[in-house]
Amino acid sequence: MRLPAGYALRPATPADAPAVARQRAQMFVDMGTLTPEAAAPEVPLWTDWLRGALASGEYVGLLAEWEGTVVGGAGLMFFPRIPTLKDPATRKAHVLNVSVDPAHRRRGLAGALMGAALEEVRARGLRQVTLNAAPLGRPIYERLGFVESTHPELRLTLEPPA
Repeated sequence: MRLPAGYALRPATPADAPAVARQRAQMFVDMGTLTPEAAAPEVPLWTDWLRGALASGEYVGLLAEWEGTVVGGAGLMFFPRIPTLKDPATRKAHVLNVSVDPAHRRRGLAGALMGAALEEVRARGLRQVTLNAAPLGRPIYERLGFVESTHPELRLTLEPPA
């Protein structure tokens, strides 16, 4: 996808961890699952984790910049999976932290970030890609071919050991 003039995509580095953490917080605020006040204490925790995960490759970040300022991003993590006859890969990709600053939306940045993320998945020889879609992003993901999974996720949160 061609980006508008002044925009560029690039890989995130450990130095970008604070920007990625702020985008993650804004994503949860935009979805209405966190208030800005509730998101603020998470940002340092996410920043510390992202710095190490970006350095190790555990997290792959893609950033959109406008005139040198980060205005959007998307992330990828790779998880083990059991191979099948249809797909012998032993890893799957999960897209997360897709976010574009409100002032830069409706310019194709989310689509460009997703395209770059899917290219990274293909370059690794993987076919399985999952994500959790916020209502704002659902039309973009559906245009790319994402569909509802037949295996809904269930979650259990255990109390920490006493």
